[in-house]
Amino acid sequence: MTKVLLVLFLIFVLFPISTSFSQKIDTTQTLGIVLTSNSPFNYKDADGTTVVLGEVSNTKSYPVSGVKVWVGFYDNNGEKPLETTVGTTILEVIPPFGKSPYMIKSPSPNAAITSVSVNLLGFSSSPEKKSLLSFDLDTLKIGEKLSLSGKITNNGKVNSTNTKIYLISYDPFTPPRVLGIATTVIDEPIKVGGTRDFNFDVPHDTRATNFKIVAESKDYSSGLIDVKKTTGDIKSSLVTINDISITDLEGNRLGNLTVNSPVNIESELTIKYSPSQKPEVQPYVFYIQIKQSGEKAFVEYIGKAEGSFNSNGEQLTMVQWTPQQDGLYFIETFVWDPNSIPLASKGPISLVLVN
Repeated sequence: MTKVLLVLFLIFVLFPISTSFSQKIDTTQTLGIVLTSNSPFNYKDADGTTVVLGEVSNTKSYPVSGVKVWVGFYDNNGEKPLETTVGTTILEVIPPFGKSPYMIKSPSPNAAITSVSVNLLGFSSSPEKKSLLSFDLDTLKIGEKLSLSGKITNNGKVNSTNTKIYLISYDPFTPPRVLGIATTVIDEPIKVGGTRDFNFDVPHDTRATNFKIVAESKDYSSGLIDVKKTTGDIKSSLVTINDISITDLEGNRLGNLTVNSPVNIESELTIKYSPSQKPEVQPYVFYIQIKQSGEKAFVEYIGKAEGSFNSNGEQLTMVQWTPQQDGLYFIETFVWDPNSIPLASKGPISLVLVN
């Protein structure tokens, strides 16, 4: 018998909490574990607590456990955290060169929290959990809910006890951010060579485009597995992202930017229907992703603007950004429909220097 525990509910607001205070650190040489994104997704839960979702990567050639993730929760002033807490990853043991998501909540509900900071504190070496749990998965069905059925098999030499299965949702950015984690618990031991059925039927965050599944028990694990999904129609030839310009709030074009000075990032979008197509209202979501220049390319900011086309023609769309730190950044642009289906190929990349 399986018991499905819904860990994450549908999130309605795209980026309700700023991550401008996220720590930009490189712990590869010192700790051997790194955050895959320094702008983790975070939101207010139904009870008012702030939930932070992210992922940790083990860069070592041996398994690690006891990973400690520190989170600070800030108000608009951002000088001192209102609350702090330390959490860990959903997997007890992260295999060599493997990854594990984490989900950490604020200690109490607090409406004043508007931003978060994340940092890694350390880890311990660990005995290996061999990858002896395997999946036989159906295709993930995507609608208002995510529906996935499958079988899990114990290929080990002892019963698999305390077996948990996690379905993880990611957005399409690079690096991808964790948007949701759902959990299924197998209550009874899976005998040696035995197989158990399981299923997920959980709310779907429409921004999620990639999905992985992983299982872990007292003695074994499966490793992160990509989940095949039903695909929608790709309309990437419908819209073109023509250029990117940066202006101050008065509309003057800028070269270099200044820390803490808000700017508008504008792009011209063009839609062109084929002669056989009848023009119709086409809603869109325009995204910008701003990354630090460098080997790690940490994500500094993600923003969006919504609009719609009614006929062939051009539209000017705009997202506002306030740089928080100096450095060289590059700006990426995307246009999708409200169901996260691409309407355009990835747009041009723009480099900008912040002083």
